[in-house]
Amino acid sequence: MKKRSPLIRKKNVKKEAKRRRFVFLGRAVLCLALAGALVWGGRYALMRFDFFALRKIEILGSPQSLSQAEILKRSQVALGTNLFRIPVDEVQGRLLLHPYFKSVSVQRRMPHTLVIDIRERLPAFVLNASDRLFYVDADGEIFKDISDSDDSRDLVVLSGFDEDQILMEAPTTRKRIADAALLQKLFRETEFGAAMGLSEIQYEKNIGFTLYPEKKKYSIKMGLKDFPEKLKKFQEIWEKIEKSNSRISSIDLNYPGKVLMTL
Repeated sequence: MKKRSPLIRKKNVKKEAKRRRFVFLGRAVLCLALAGALVWGGRYALMRFDFFALRKIEILGSPQSLSQAEILKRSQVALGTNLFRIPVDEVQGRLLLHPYFKSVSVQRRMPHTLVIDIRERLPAFVLNASDRLFYVDADGEIFKDISDSDDSRDLVVLSGFDEDQILMEAPTTRKRIADAALLQKLFRETEFGAAMGLSEIQYEKNIGFTLYPEKKKYSIKMGLKDFPEKLKKFQEIWEKIEKSNSRISSIDLNYPGKVLMTL
């Protein structure tokens, strides 16, 4: 019996290995194609299956700026629509066009419900910048120009900023506006803050913040930092000021260990 040379055997082995690779790849491609067809076919069937018809739209987050009817109208989703035919990303995008909505999540809940979860921003004060008025939320974020609208102005006014600062010094300005929001929150939490009310917070770059109480004729200079400590300092002298007959025009809390009053 004639023996094959090692070279011929080696070529046959390589040929067989190559053939097996092609067979494996062919089977893999066929499996993927079948899987894709099944997925597409399954989705096609689900999108036409009446069992998944939308029967309920649930709105979470207790939004206040729009009624549920207005939210449903903006969503452009109709009851009876197959859940799998609702473009949740598009619905989310439409709702996020409303300036009061900070975040919106839209999810399907099988088999009949669409859940819309809304996190809303509400105005904490009105920013007066270059004779334009803007709503600012509790995080210090500007979210709506109300200069030419009928929106309420019955909020604390934040002044001292201009549009150039907002545009050209955006990070610093955002930080200062957020500081003003924090200062307003801390002031309102105090006993004297609740009693006096707050009309305006004025910002000056080299001085910081000055508070103008609604029911008092004097101002309170707060600077740029250490707000809790300064408000505590004011708390200690507040009763004496209330009992005093002096006509105070301003109170400066920026000096460590003392309070300066201007008559």
